[in-house]
This record gives sequence, C-alpha cells and structure tokens, in this order.
Amino acid sequence: MSLCSIISAQFLLIYVKRLQAKYKRLLLELEFLYEDLEYHEDVQDDARREFQRAFLAYCTSQNINYDTDIIKEDVKDIKSSDPDAISFHDEDGVDVDEDVRQLDKKGKPEQISKLFKQIATKTHPDKFANADKEAQIINKQVFLQAKEAAEESNYFKLQQIARRMGIDLPNPTQNDLKLMKDEARRIKSQIKGIQNTAAWMWYDLEEEKPRKDLMKRYFDTVRRRNMI
Repeated sequence: MSLCSIISAQFLLIYVKRLQAKYKRLLLELEFLYEDLEYHEDVQDDARREFQRAFLAYCTSQNINYDTDIIKEDVKDIKSSDPDAISFHDEDGVDVDEDVRQLDKKGKPEQISKLFKQIATKTHPDKFANADKEAQIINKQVFLQAKEAAEESNYFKLQQIARRMGIDLPNPTQNDLKLMKDEARRIKSQIKGIQNTAAWMWYDLEEEKPRKDLMKRYFDTVRRRNMI
C-alpha cells in the first residue's frame, strides 16, 4: 500500500470517528430535549389552569364579566382570550411559529423513507394477519409509531424504533447529522413557544408584582382584541 493510500485511509478513519462523536452528542441532546419538551407540556397544563383562574379573578377585580364582556356573541375567535394563543416574545424576537412552519415545509429525506421501509417491512399489519392477537397488536403499534415519525420527518424517533427492533443502522453521514440538527431545532422551537405563552410566563414568575404586571399586560391585550 502506497504512502498516499495510508494517509487517505487515516484521514477517512478520523473523519468517520468525528462523525460518530457528533452523532452520539446529537443523540444525547435529542434525548434531553424530548424529556424537556415532555416536562414543559406537563407543566403547561397546570400553568394554563392556574392562569385562567387568576385571569378570571383579575376580571372580577376590574368589574369585567368574563362570560358577557370577554366572550361576546359577535366574537367568534375564542383564541382571543386563550392564554396559549397570546405570546410575549423574548428580546431576541424569535418567531417560533415561523421556525416550525419552515421546517415542516421541507420534503421527507431519503434516509427517513429508507428506514421507515425497513421497519414497515418487519411490522406491517398484513404480515401478521394470521399471527396471534398479541403479536398483531404489538407490531401494529410499532408500525403506526414509525409511520407517524416518518410523516413528521422525525429521524430520531425512527432510529429509536429501529434500534429497539434490532435493525442495524449504517454509519452516520453529514445528511444524518443535518436531519438531527433540524429535529433539535424544531424541539427547541416548540419549547420556546410554550415558554413564550402568557400562561407559562405568569406561572414561572415567583414574585407577586411581576405576576400582576404580566396579568395586566395580558388583560390589556385581550381587551384590545375584544374591544371591551
């Protein structure tokens, strides 16, 4: 083997190792982000309930009847007083919804189609038409999870499903890393969107004065939208 061939092989090995290291780091990041998103979604439910109660109390303190003054007959857009529909962006001015829309507009990459096909080949309900009921249910559930992940262009979830099934994944490529970076960015945008809602921001505040100030901002926004 020539010296040039040896050097090329060494550089290729270094390149592959770097890709694998970046891939592992992205896997860990995505695992954390999904846990973080689940946490935010769980807390958001509590935040929404408590914020709505506080908002009704604030309306009462302002001599405003929520049912007759906020929800008017001629106001069809109920979201005008929905605490999840009114957001206060951070100073960086991030447009969360636009980030998500731009990512969703992209077509499904080849890696996703190929991996879904591998999973579907092993789990499609037609393959288990004559199997016992338990096998039918389990494989159908896996198939539907993979289908949902593919439709959402969620390469990370597809890989998780493939690993659980014992499907060997090829060495990561730059395109794989890009897919996973896009997924991480999408999850961060979802978390940011939750954090930017009035309900979350109010719930996350610990001191009473900042809470009152934010509630006033929210009330004024609702009042302008509904022309109270």
